[in-house]
Amino acid sequence: MSLAPKLEKMKAIAGPYRGYDQREAPEPDWDLARTGPNTKMGEYMRRFWQPVCLSSQLADLPHLIRVLGEDLVAFRDRSGRVGVVHRHCCHRGTTLEYGRIEENGIRCCYHGWLFDVDGTVLETPGEPPQSRLKQTVFQGAYPAVEYHGLVLAYMGPPELKPPFPEYDLFKIPGLSLYPSAVTHENNWLQTFENNMDPFHGQFLHTRFTPHFGDHYFVLPVVEWKLTADGSGIFYCALRRVDDDLLWVRLFHCIFPNFAFVGSLYDLNMQEPYFQRCFYVRAVVPNDDERTTIYSWRLHGEGEFAGGEPERNGWNSIDIDGQVEQPDYELKQRAPGDWEAQGGQRTIAVHALERLGTTDAGVAMLRRGLRSILAGKVPAAFPVSETNTHEAPLKNIYSSNTVLRIRRRSDPDAERAHLLAVGREIYGLVERADSFSPQDRRDEIIAGMQDIEKRLA
Repeated sequence: MSLAPKLEKMKAIAGPYRGYDQREAPEPDWDLARTGPNTKMGEYMRRFWQPVCLSSQLADLPHLIRVLGEDLVAFRDRSGRVGVVHRHCCHRGTTLEYGRIEENGIRCCYHGWLFDVDGTVLETPGEPPQSRLKQTVFQGAYPAVEYHGLVLAYMGPPELKPPFPEYDLFKIPGLSLYPSAVTHENNWLQTFENNMDPFHGQFLHTRFTPHFGDHYFVLPVVEWKLTADGSGIFYCALRRVDDDLLWVRLFHCIFPNFAFVGSLYDLNMQEPYFQRCFYVRAVVPNDDERTTIYSWRLHGEGEFAGGEPERNGWNSIDIDGQVEQPDYELKQRAPGDWEAQGGQRTIAVHALERLGTTDAGVAMLRRGLRSILAGKVPAAFPVSETNTHEAPLKNIYSSNTVLRIRRRSDPDAERAHLLAVGREIYGLVERADSFSPQDRRDEIIAGMQDIEKRLA
């Protein structure tokens, strides 16, 4: 529908008490929302290593999971290897969640077939000794690895499997990583795109329910930008601490579903420049109506100090307002992200939204994903192991910085000045991508100090 007819239709149902005319909901944006097998977004997500469970959930029994609309069983065999296999046995279809974990795989309870972590059939004890059946069938399985308390699987075409991703944050010495997993009863997209909505922090998490610090009361000046290669999106939000100090917050997401969250605790005035993120998150669809946010909490000295990292685990993290409240009255009195995102309907209907200026980042994120699904952004797909043995290092922009830049007296001049500062920051962090991790950090800090001197 072109814009003019759409506006006319909206005018036709405008006015008070027009609920009767607004009862019917259009279809959701299925290209972005659906992630099962053979869907556009689902096949894109399968090109990446996706978290599927916590390592702590793999004990002496199989663990049933649902990921991207597929029912799977994860397990750690007695030799310590991790397996992620299809739920239903390839012999007669019973579920392997009732299987027995053994030294070199998992054994089906129904007829005793034994499967290796890669799906190879090791034993078919009911068959005669000369049977070659086990050489001709395989149990469906996906490559899996453990990394700092999370199990990740690659569910895409085997010939396109990429190396395990490398982020500059994981190269920082002295960090401890605490895993967590938080479930949401809603479609993945409304949880992922929430990352590009900095304004909900001032309302949902501060003015409505006091989850964050007082410095979040100030509405930011924000600009959003797709990364130069189109593989991600980030924003720069600028807020006044006082007349002399300016808080600059960068928030970076990498497509299809990874987000990097800067600290939400009190600003660190002792280390004011480029305080890096403290959460790495993957918004993983269980299916189209349920989502799990898997995270690593980064903790250490200096800029990574603070909080209670030991709180991170199953449906528990050390940021308030992120998990489901224990009863309905609390959900109404102190809603957080779980309630607000699920409250958009189980699957949000974009055609019913009336986007404003604060939603520019959400709209940009959706456009970016559509361009990827249309095949217009080759850099948004990982390189396979056949073409590289080591994943290219991904530099993360998410950070907090406090600059000594004085407030302009005229509000319009102040806004224009803050936007100019933000654009300088954009250019600085992107140009620094060509440096090594430590040189990059030094380059960014030096550039921020230069911006502080020139634009103060």
